[in-house]
Amino acid sequence: RNKMDFAEIIYEKKDRVATVTMNRPAKMNAWTPKMGAEMRTAMLDAERDPSVGAIIVTGAGRAYCAGADMGALSRIAAGMASARAAEAPDEWLSAQRVDYRTSYSWPLALDTPVIGAINGACVGLGFTTCLYQDIRIASDNARMGLIFTQRGLAIEHGSSWMLPRIVGLARAMELAVTGRLVDANEALEMGLVSRVVPQDKLMATAREIASGIANKCSPLGVAQAKKMIYQHLFTDLATSVRDDDASMVMMTRSEDFKEGVKAFMEKRAPKFTGR
Repeated sequence: RNKMDFAEIIYEKKDRVATVTMNRPAKMNAWTPKMGAEMRTAMLDAERDPSVGAIIVTGAGRAYCAGADMGALSRIAAGMASARAAEAPDEWLSAQRVDYRTSYSWPLALDTPVIGAINGACVGLGFTTCLYQDIRIASDNARMGLIFTQRGLAIEHGSSWMLPRIVGLARAMELAVTGRLVDANEALEMGLVSRVVPQDKLMATAREIASGIANKCSPLGVAQAKKMIYQHLFTDLATSVRDDDASMVMMTRSEDFKEGVKAFMEKRAPKFTGR
């Protein structure tokens, strides 16, 4: 089944790549609990689909995501609602390490790599969620920032942990306390995104990266590489060496490794199965 019905996102699967598009363009894709839940449903569908090797997340229209819907924020400010989203209980999530078992950090636990294609304003909660993607690329008209201190708020949902690990301590502190937005080129310079391309090339570039991963790389290898890197943000070097080596031993016993070597010897593209 290629099409699922969603109200606030568009979900497509094609050529081993799943694309999740936040789809509230009139509201600059402002985040609602419904949109968040739909994104999670779509991304977990992609994770469980063996024919999907990478996920792209982007926004419809001129914005990526302009943050939490102001209607919801107004209700919180008026004391009518809680700011904290309930942690979504499900079997997949409860099997993950506790750090990934939260409302926004869960993409770190996906085996499938997530590529953020930041097509415009990426602010507040939009910015927070993109920190939990594996690769971020931006169009030349992207604008990114936390903004919270300019709204009487501070920092949320583990950005205080992720952001320094992505851009370094001094830059993270500066972005957090000023709340200012950076343009695509400054985001590139600080390592917040790994590539900037013209707006009309953004999705083609994202698909090229996603397709390269999905079609040229071992799904097992990709999942292990991602797992090792995130897991070792919590550990020491000796543990990382031991875990990497145990992972490598496991990989050498895999069908993907045998196929990788065989394909190289036969000078052809490998056909990986993820086993």
